[in-house]
Amino acid sequence: MNPLLLDLRLPIRTPRLLIRPKEPGDGAETAAAVQETWDTLHLWMRWAENREFFTSEQMEIRNRQVMATFLLRESFELLGIEIATGLPVAWCGLHEIDWQAQQCETGYWVRKSAQGRGFATEACNALLRYAFGVLGMRRVGLTHSSGNEASRRISEKLGFALEGTQRQAALLPGGRIADRLLYARFDTEGLPPLEVAWAAPAKGGSR
Repeated sequence: MNPLLLDLRLPIRTPRLLIRPKEPGDGAETAAAVQETWDTLHLWMRWAENREFFTSEQMEIRNRQVMATFLLRESFELLGIEIATGLPVAWCGLHEIDWQAQQCETGYWVRKSAQGRGFATEACNALLRYAFGVLGMRRVGLTHSSGNEASRRISEKLGFALEGTQRQAALLPGGRIADRLLYARFDTEGLPPLEVAWAAPAKGGSR
C-alpha cells in the first residue's frame, strides 16, 4: 500500500502526554526549549552546534519543513504536550522510515525543566506501540553515543536489544567523535505497562 494513503490515527494519548504532529506556530516554543536545554543538547545532539541558529524564526522555518516530510510520510517529527499544563515537554518521532522493509528509527529529547520525570520513556514507549500497532513496522531502531547514560537507561527500561557498536561513528558538536551504540526492538512484548490510545480510524481510511 502506498504510505500516502495510510491513516495515521493521530494524536497519541498517554496518561500524561498528548503526542501530536508539529503545527504552524510551534517554532517559537521549540526555540525556547532548545535554549533552555542547550547544555545537554550541545553535548549529545549533532545538530546542536551553533546556539545562535536556534531563533524562533529559524525554528518556525524548520517546523514547516518537517510538516512537509510528515505529509509525504518520510519522517514523523512529533511534539509531546504535557496534558496537565498544556506545555510542550518532549520532542520525539520516527525517522529513516523504510516502508518496504517495514522498519524505522526513533529518537527523543526532553526540555530541561521537564527532565527527570520519565517523559522520554513514556513518549518512546507510546511511539513503539504506535509503530508496531498502527504503522505495521517490524523493526524500530534506536541509537545513542557512548557516554550518554540517560539514553542508555531509557533503552534498557524499554527492553531494546543491543545489536552492536559502531566505533568512532558518532560526530558530536565541536568535532568530537564517539562510538555509536545500536539498539532495536521487534515487537511490543515486554514493554513496561502503559495506557496508550490513538485516534479512531478515519472513515474510509486504510489500516
